[in-house]
This record gives sequence, structure tokens and C-alpha cells, in this order.
Amino acid sequence: MHSVTPFLPLLLATLVALTSACGGDSGVVRTVTPFTAEHEPAFENGLDMVRDPGSLEGAWLETWEDELDGRVTHADLVALITVDTIRHDTDLDRRETFRLIVSVDRRYLGESEDELTLIVREGETGFGTMENHQRRVLDERFIAFIKWQRDEDTGDIRARWHLAQATDQIASRVRDLLVRRREVQTAEPGRRRVIVHRN
Repeated sequence: MHSVTPFLPLLLATLVALTSACGGDSGVVRTVTPFTAEHEPAFENGLDMVRDPGSLEGAWLETWEDELDGRVTHADLVALITVDTIRHDTDLDRRETFRLIVSVDRRYLGESEDELTLIVREGETGFGTMENHQRRVLDERFIAFIKWQRDEDTGDIRARWHLAQATDQIASRVRDLLVRRREVQTAEPGRRRVIVHRN
């Protein structure tokens, strides 16, 4: 009879490696729904610097409101975040990539880790907005609208995102839309905690 004892350390090491690769003890389960062409404009991996929608007029305001409505309606995660670090990389083909390391300060809808990495690559629609405003983004707070997208080839899950200025005017509109579109209600009057009700 062969002893299995020598194989126990190897088995334990393998289990630890698999646990780490799967995100370890984050405890966050992401529900990934199909990412369609309809979602591309809303989650373009970019940001806008509008602080007060009231300053927009006519078609500009209507477009902004429609886009906000779409982001709230289709997002898997809506959260208040702070941009802690920005990394700017260039690959061998000289294509640039920005990586935003962000802290999640408050979740209005959905679940996530306390730290996320948001990526935008050269050629993606939102790249120019990040390139133009990178100096104004670091250490700033934004409302992040995130929809998870699964890579069909690798199975990896990627955040598709949009960042909006976390001003009182925008936060108020986001909260109103969360109530109307996603049935998000505050747990107690005057408190910032939210409970998400899903059908």
C-alpha cells in the first residue's frame, strides 16, 4: 500500500494557488450579463468633466440625460470612487494604455472589491477623454458606472466603465434615477446606505 502523505503538501499548495487565482477571499460574485452594441456608447471606458448639467442647453442636455439614464439602467455597479493611482503604459507596438487604480468609497448599486483597476486602451472611444484630463483626475472623486464584460476567448471579466464628476448636482440625479430605474431605496432617512431591491 502506498502512503498519500507525501502528496498532501502538493495538494494544499495547489488549492492555495487556485484560490488566489480566483480572487481569494474577496467574496464578491459578479453576475455578468451580455454586453451588446447598445452598451458600447454608455460604457466607453472614458469620463466626462461636466460638473453642473444645468449649464447644458437644448440637445446637449437631452443627450447627457439620455446617456445618464442608460448608464444607470444597464450598470452592474454604481459607486463613488477616488482615483488613487494612474499608470500610463506603452506596449511594443507603441499603443498606449491608462490604468486607473481606484478606491471604492461607497456603493449605490451592486457589489465590488474595495479597490478596482479601470483600463482604457488607445483606440477605444474613451481614450481621448483620459488622455486630455489625466492631470485633473488623480485624487479626485467620481461616480463610476460599471458594466462587467466577459472576454469570449479567455473568459476573463473586464470592467467597462464611465466616470462622471461627483458633484451634488450629478449625485442627486443619479440617486433619483436609481430609485426610478433600479428600485434602490435608502435604508434610513438621511443615511447614505442603500439597499438594492431586485425582482
